[in-house]
Amino acid sequence: MDKKAIMDELIKNYRKNHKNSETLFKEASKYLIRGGSHNLRLFEPFPFYDAECKGSKVIDIDGNVYIDFWQGHFANILGHNPDIVIKTLIDFFNKGQGLQTGFPSIYQKELAKLILKRIKLEKIRFTTSGTLSTMYAIMLAKAYTKRELVLKVFGGWHGAQPYVLKGITTYERTLNKIESAGLPSHMESQIIITRFNDVEDLEEKFKKYGEQIACFIIEPFIGAGGFIFANKEYLKKARKLTKEYGSLLIFDEVVSGFRFHAGAVYTLYGIKPDLCVLGKAVGGGMPVSAVAGREDILELCSPGGKPEEKVKFSGGTFSAHPASMLAGFTYLKYLIENENKIYPKIGKLGEKVRVEIEGIFKNYGINVKCTGYGNSIVKHSSCVGVHFLNEEIEKITAPEQVWNPEICDVELREKIFKLAMLNEGINIFHGFGAISFAHTEEEIQSSLDAVEKIAKKWSNIK
Repeated sequence: MDKKAIMDELIKNYRKNHKNSETLFKEASKYLIRGGSHNLRLFEPFPFYDAECKGSKVIDIDGNVYIDFWQGHFANILGHNPDIVIKTLIDFFNKGQGLQTGFPSIYQKELAKLILKRIKLEKIRFTTSGTLSTMYAIMLAKAYTKRELVLKVFGGWHGAQPYVLKGITTYERTLNKIESAGLPSHMESQIIITRFNDVEDLEEKFKKYGEQIACFIIEPFIGAGGFIFANKEYLKKARKLTKEYGSLLIFDEVVSGFRFHAGAVYTLYGIKPDLCVLGKAVGGGMPVSAVAGREDILELCSPGGKPEEKVKFSGGTFSAHPASMLAGFTYLKYLIENENKIYPKIGKLGEKVRVEIEGIFKNYGINVKCTGYGNSIVKHSSCVGVHFLNEEIEKITAPEQVWNPEICDVELREKIFKLAMLNEGINIFHGFGAISFAHTEEEIQSSLDAVEKIAKKWSNIK
């Protein structure tokens, strides 16, 4: 397969159909770094600019219509701009309310109560991004344990904050590199990495560093690492070892919280963390994230207490923003009340996409495996990763496979296939993305038809 020739043709076709977006991109690049403020949105050759997003669809400023599986970084379980939230916010704004005031919102208490009941933890504090929440959770763990080391897994992405910017996607024999300039020189030695779902390696890391480990932070469903669920035995061992060595267990559920059922994934596993980080879905489309957990740990950010023990998780200007709290409460309440209708549907569609994409590519002699499959505990997985393999493997089980170019063709997954699907009117990410409740069976079939069209074309290119 001549990937350069394919990419050149895709770019040519994309440019032809996105003239207004290209003009806007050039203008935006005069003022913004590469025309935007989030690198994942700035794909080659330039991003399209949305004019309208509703439900499963996006219309760009050139009039192109896409079926969207990116869905607000996988936050939009109900699709773009769901009426239930929009109407509630319109009523709020029509009353002359909703902008920042600087006072505690009455809806903050309602959202906190709703979340804590579902995830079975004691206290919660809100902020505005998953990055901030994981940073604050780790600061709390370091202060509580009076230790320095942070343990994370290969491929674990916990936001662009200093305590975890190591071993994410940059593969050089393994995923073990610091992935940002500008960090303190000692940071590399303070971040310890273990293999996802590898009980033996986890035991070895705790045996070697256990007395120094402040926390083990892990996604029960790893996102950027490839859409893979943790094994129950692995999470049970993580809980056992953290208790044994006096470390804290932090579950990062920014992606998985309320994605697979109306709550946190760990409640399905029956394993309770010391702290849990939430984001994406809990804001209902608004910028909300949270740290929830044990009261004695979260008390460290209270205005009271000893100055030398206090953690400056004291809030940002827009923490618990009134409209954001109302949006989050409205959204989660709807997910909870309609749990038995929403999650089986999107899980069934996710399974259909995974199975059929593998079958389509196989029929055309292209080696593809999907991730995002559920397990005996998580029944309704709506996430789909598509991986083009350079060698025969039965199943993708680890982030080291996902980001190893000798095993998975990362360029084909992240760049070429994305642009090919865009040119067919389908917006994807990390090989495909996530199904929302707004997606119809007809739209799912249209996306599969697009996959088949691409697979057929590629099979004829030598």
